[in-house]
Amino acid sequence: MSYRYKKLCALLGTMTLSITMCMSVTACGNSSEDNTEVTEESNSTAATDMFTDRDREVGYDEESTVAIELKDGASTAQSESVVVEGDVITITEEGSYILSGTLTDGQIIVAAKDAKVQLVLNNVDITCEDSAALYISDADKVFVTSVDGTINSLSTTGEFVAIDDNNIDGAIYSKSDLTLNGGGCLEITCDYGHGIVSKDDLVVTSGEYIVDACSHALSGKDSVRIAGGSFELTAGKDGVHSENADDEEKGFVYIENGTFTIVSDGDGIDASNYVEIVDGSFDITAGGGYENAEAHMQGSFGGFGGRTGEGKQLNGGEMPNTGEMPEGGQMLEGGEMPDRGPRPNSGDMSNGELADDGAMPGVSDETSEETTSTKGIKSDGIMIIHGGEYSINSADDGMHSNSSMEIDGGKIEIASGDDGIHSDEDFVINDGAVNIINGYEGLEGLTITINGGDIDVNASDDGLNAAGGADSSGFGGFGTDSFGAGDDIWIEINGGCTYILAGGDGADSNGNLTINGGELYIDGPSDNGNAAIDYGENATAAINGGTVVAVGSSGMLESLDSSSEQGIIMSAVASGSSGDEIKLMDSAGNELVSFTAAKAYDSVVISTEKISEGETYTLVTGENEISIVMDELIYDNVSRTGFMR
Repeated sequence: MSYRYKKLCALLGTMTLSITMCMSVTACGNSSEDNTEVTEESNSTAATDMFTDRDREVGYDEESTVAIELKDGASTAQSESVVVEGDVITITEEGSYILSGTLTDGQIIVAAKDAKVQLVLNNVDITCEDSAALYISDADKVFVTSVDGTINSLSTTGEFVAIDDNNIDGAIYSKSDLTLNGGGCLEITCDYGHGIVSKDDLVVTSGEYIVDACSHALSGKDSVRIAGGSFELTAGKDGVHSENADDEEKGFVYIENGTFTIVSDGDGIDASNYVEIVDGSFDITAGGGYENAEAHMQGSFGGFGGRTGEGKQLNGGEMPNTGEMPEGGQMLEGGEMPDRGPRPNSGDMSNGELADDGAMPGVSDETSEETTSTKGIKSDGIMIIHGGEYSINSADDGMHSNSSMEIDGGKIEIASGDDGIHSDEDFVINDGAVNIINGYEGLEGLTITINGGDIDVNASDDGLNAAGGADSSGFGGFGTDSFGAGDDIWIEINGGCTYILAGGDGADSNGNLTINGGELYIDGPSDNGNAAIDYGENATAAINGGTVVAVGSSGMLESLDSSSEQGIIMSAVASGSSGDEIKLMDSAGNELVSFTAAKAYDSVVISTEKISEGETYTLVTGENEISIVMDELIYDNVSRTGFMR
């Protein structure tokens, strides 16, 4: 394990512990029984520190609950804690209140200083023309509970008018902590602002939410924390948004579970601090999808494909054996993901079973306010994905961190107009199924470390790119890429199975490239301006374990490092074609590895632990055979014609 990767693990652990401790302080004010001890071994923030018992509680005592009947010009409430002035109903004291009925142009206000208030919605329909249908001006915390089986609607139809010098801009607008729960449905419509806003923490633990907003659908200044529920979010800006410019420890998104369908003109999910997702199901279309990206980013070159072998598909959880090219390979149409091809046969599988489980270039900071970030999931800080299922179609990066990113599990499918997944700093994949169906570059980070998982990349430029550079900011802008080689840039593969179909370089490190284990299969470029394997000037490329098969053009192919501990064959071939079966046989005729090329090629790179110095092998490429004698640990007969750095 590299020093920098150890450093990232320590950073993620420290930040998780720090986040948990901060949240413990917040939770103490609500329920002292909700706090639990968090150890340094924790891999994620403890859910008990994110959610109190009352956040999850959807019940109420009908005998002590105040009933409020809503009716245009004739609303009633049997309590002095409720003030009715025309169609504006104000709640002034702590307690539970059950609301039912309709207001065609009215408002509910909570003004109960330091109080905890529960609003129980029982088939409520409230429309307000020029302010929030529900305005929480003063409270310690407000709980909005939708009764099982009910449909409740809160809408703002016109432009907002300030109240008490407050620029209210959401159909639900809270200046205090706000929790949404229940077993009913809450429909939110806002034609000129946000859907649901909390200027503190926005918490959702259960319920069904349908939000259609001109700006952000869900917005929490300090945080957005979701433990469960069903969400259908349509947003003119971000689907889920948390931003706090005043406190760098706040402004985060934490999702424990839930089902999300998000269509956003901006980012699907965006946080100014960090994003952490434990589980859930996410269907995100951002910025109109990858089809809406700039023309030079749309390029794909014949669709998805390239894997070989028969056997179970990705969802089967097993590695397949031998076989043929997948048919079809169509790109996304109408947001539907294509079928994935089966995987190559490498003889011995190092991994066993799978787990069950970006910005536009060339835009400067000066123009950032004139542009819109259209990423699937974006974090200004770290991003941690522990699990869940993701179907992302984005005009810009599918997943993006301005800091470091770690993927520990889950199933991720991305079609992107720019990078499939981008991290400004360290990017680590420990486990999970990652499928970049379409991307300008597939996976990009200052460093890329793959320790496990099932990874499939289809990129019109580089498949893996360790280059670095901040290339975007939050809603409202992009920066510029800053590429360069150095000791702090690398690609390291230690496990998993990775397949790459690339129009540019297959695996491109502007620093070192090290393969210690796992499987790497590359259908690289057919032109001599790129290579299946590329690494930095004065850097090293060592193969010490695992299985590697890379095909592509020979012009820019880099010679691999003599410090490699495993045998490597680099051979020129005659006019390799799409559909060719590539096999390496030992002297006894045993097949050591096989692969089927997805496009034209004239060079093959193969490395496996079964290649030994002094032995003779046969390389089969389509109808051609080449006899190879391993006089040394590295065999290389490739004539490079391209420009070498």
